[in-house]
Amino acid sequence: MSDEEVLLQSPLLYRVLRGKDGALSIEVVVGGIVQFEVRVRLNAEETESFQREGRAFSDRMAQAIMAHPPFGGRSVKSSGP
Repeated sequence: MSDEEVLLQSPLLYRVLRGKDGALSIEVVVGGIVQFEVRVRLNAEETESFQREGRAFSDRMAQAIMAHPPFGGRSVKSSGP
């Protein structure tokens, strides 16, 4: 069993996770012919926005990550569950 809790699973190919330490991350499927998952740990401002807006915020963030997977150097390839 994973040490993370899935808070939101979206048909837009992403999910929001809460780690054991309470920190939130978003894991997004990116790519074209070759697809892979990247993970971005939410900062304090993003965590607050997710708590306030929920799916609307995470949809916007996932779309931004899909458009530019390095996401300012913040994303890492996910090893999956």
